[in-house]
Amino acid sequence: MELCGRDPACLVARVDRTGADFSLHDTGPRRDAGHVEGDARWPVHRTASADWSERHFRLKVENTWEHTAGEIARALETAFEETGADPAVLAGDPRERQAVHARLPEAVRAVTVTSDHGGRAPGSDSVPLERDVDRARREHLSRRTEEALDGFRAGRVGTDRPTDAVEGVPALVEAAREHRIGTLLLRPGGSDLHREVRVGATPDRIAERRTDAQYLGESEPVSARADGALLRSAAATAADVLVLPPADAEDADTEELPVGGLGALLRWSYEQP
Repeated sequence: MELCGRDPACLVARVDRTGADFSLHDTGPRRDAGHVEGDARWPVHRTASADWSERHFRLKVENTWEHTAGEIARALETAFEETGADPAVLAGDPRERQAVHARLPEAVRAVTVTSDHGGRAPGSDSVPLERDVDRARREHLSRRTEEALDGFRAGRVGTDRPTDAVEGVPALVEAAREHRIGTLLLRPGGSDLHREVRVGATPDRIAERRTDAQYLGESEPVSARADGALLRSAAATAADVLVLPPADAEDADTEELPVGGLGALLRWSYEQP
């Protein structure tokens, strides 16, 4: 499950022509996320000589840089998937980080930015790099939020196609029971977050009323908040969760979506009658 809230995690890759070190930056202390080294059998430094043998040597150096960039790109993709990071930042050697960026798969490259600060050498961490990381996290969250809300607006009931998005406790409970929630949207302060629902032993045993839960096969359903029950269901079905910023109380023209603070983009939908 991807929890994209106020503080998305960022994977930082510090690269040079011999390899890369990866770390994960989120709300807690920075965590090591692995490293990769290039092939030490090949040269990594070139000379300025114009002699043929030296030109041949420089070609080997260029090939080594290219090979290392490919190794770093593959390792970064693996680290990105394993850590569940949202954006990624490439720092370090300018030529190598650009070569790595060009070799990333499209899905990872689209959320990866480069920084002119920091590197692999001891003591090369810098405040400017941390600022670049924070900026990447904020910008990723902003884009993710806008994309989700655009999809939500386009997919709500009232369009002339199947409903791809729902809001409100009744519709969300039904979608959760059928494992149809792809991205759960929560807006803090919404009135529906505190609504009472009934839950059973498994995450998809969720209902609006006690009688509905009994109909689903639960003799002793318990009371739960709607947001907690839906988060439990989302975690069990590997749905994404997006925590939206609170509505701007000072801007009366701002459309508060989803209504009530709970909504979802669906994995699949029913044809509307």
